[in-house]
Amino acid sequence: MHITDRTLSLLDDMPLDISVLARFLKLLIQTGPDAIELSQRMLQLLSPLPDYPGYIVRIRQIEDAAKYPGITGFVCRGAPEDSGGKVTPEILLDNIRDINKFIRFRYCNKIRVQGLGNIITEDYLDIFARLREIFSGEIEFCPTDRYNFATALAAEWLISGGAASSGAASSGAASNGGNSVVTSFGGIGGLAPTEEVIMILKLTGLRNAEKTYGFFPEIASLLGKITARSVSLNKPILGECIFHVESGIHVDGILKDPKCYEPFPPETVGLKRKIIIGKHSGTASIKAKLAELGIPCDQEKIPAVLEGVRAKGEENRGALNDKEFEQVVRECAA
Repeated sequence: MHITDRTLSLLDDMPLDISVLARFLKLLIQTGPDAIELSQRMLQLLSPLPDYPGYIVRIRQIEDAAKYPGITGFVCRGAPEDSGGKVTPEILLDNIRDINKFIRFRYCNKIRVQGLGNIITEDYLDIFARLREIFSGEIEFCPTDRYNFATALAAEWLISGGAASSGAASSGAASNGGNSVVTSFGGIGGLAPTEEVIMILKLTGLRNAEKTYGFFPEIASLLGKITARSVSLNKPILGECIFHVESGIHVDGILKDPKCYEPFPPETVGLKRKIIIGKHSGTASIKAKLAELGIPCDQEKIPAVLEGVRAKGEENRGALNDKEFEQVVRECAA
């Protein structure tokens, strides 16, 4: 299963800090994509590049490939079907009914197909099979997120492609395409987020099942600096607050067995679980917070503390901080 991350070919129109970009590239390499795509500008800004075997460059016209003798792979939107082995043509399919654009590339060794985010509303597995039947080489699928399903489509493409390859191998037939996707960190550019696809493959045991990504919070911070927009606190995988829980039943379940609500331990992506105290808290939340802060409290006082916490949460229209919680405990447990 092959992942190409193209974050660094999507940033040319943004104000750029070379030191931030260089650090991002080092962490991107650590994440482990099979290829990292750079724009021509990024290649110039970040050279000399860190040692990594999978760099490819997005070029505007196929003649530009000759400018970069040290690069072994290129991608070019609108490149002709006879571009050659080093240049991968990229085509945009807004709709599966545009498939006639695809047919003329059927004998290329490799092609990138971008778009097709709307096939989630159709029999997308059948459409995947049709693409593989038409094309004899490797297909890089780059689903766009117009319908908010790019992650699902990227994962389904990889998983179904792996099954197709296994079936072909067992029958002695040739395997064709279906195991490569193109993504970007944080979904920049409207693509499937790299971090989400990586975690799906990890959790399904299909790729790097034992790997951890404790540096993801730093990547989120760097993305915020690069784009001048902070990553959403609730963004899957990268969001700072995705392991914050307040609801009483959620806290109770997590304390009994984290797998009730957490698909993976917070530490896997460099985060920590945090119990939030507020108007939705329950008895389990109060007990856990008391233990966390080392505050002694008689068991018979906990219902009163809970009522005080809920009242303060209503007053705040949000969560209590630790000092506010301690004050409620002092007032209600006196």
